[in-house]
Amino acid sequence: MAVITLGEVKEYARIDIEEDDQLLETLIAAAEEYLKNATGKEYPEIDENGCRIPYELEKIYLQLLIAYWYEKRTPAGGVGEEFSYLTKSLMLQLQNK
Repeated sequence: MAVITLGEVKEYARIDIEEDDQLLETLIAAAEEYLKNATGKEYPEIDENGCRIPYELEKIYLQLLIAYWYEKRTPAGGVGEEFSYLTKSLMLQLQNK
């Protein structure tokens, strides 16, 4: 599963240093696993016609989650109340998509 790239995360979170790239790659992998577990869905890179699937709504969720974890340095899988409140509707949409 590769829903979001390091470049997209760095652009969204306005991170312009390379020193944290390893950490961000780890957070990306954890966030994508979190999304998969929370929705119970797989996220293939291409559809049955060979076209890349954009996953725009999923990217927004992942950007929020990764930026939150990066700023708060919360352990992977841990989500604070303010994050849960902010993204509850978004996750419900992803689960029912």
